[in-house]
Amino acid sequence: MKAIGIIVLLLVVGLGVMTLFVTREPDRELDSQGRSWVAEYETWRGTVSRQVGVAASGVTLETEAKNARLLEPLRACGRMLARIGEPPSLLEPVREAALEACGQAEVALAKNDQFGVSALATTRLHLAEVEDKLRLSKHNLRLALGEPL
Repeated sequence: MKAIGIIVLLLVVGLGVMTLFVTREPDRELDSQGRSWVAEYETWRGTVSRQVGVAASGVTLETEAKNARLLEPLRACGRMLARIGEPPSLLEPVREAALEACGQAEVALAKNDQFGVSALATTRLHLAEVEDKLRLSKHNLRLALGEPL
């Protein structure tokens, strides 16, 4: 009987500790390295967003060379993101969405390289996906830092 009581007590205490651990609010404070990562990320996101906007509004059916020139800056998306480095664990969802944005940019570039203007609709679709992933990364940043949406 005494052993059963001890086991039940341990289970109740373990459940209480687990509940406290799972439901506690995450630490949203960043150290100087985390704040630096956020600043560099914001600069990166602004640059890529502008590049996507220029490309999306400028690609046309008439000018294959112009389309390639407009899309070319997006080739550096992943490299520029990699230079920022690893984010604090709190901001990993931000980085994941940013990586997805660069992946969509790579698909847009590959389609344009392979098919030229005949893939214009697909290229624009992937550019729109880049914009969506950039918005998602910004949203994830605000969530992680507890900022109002």
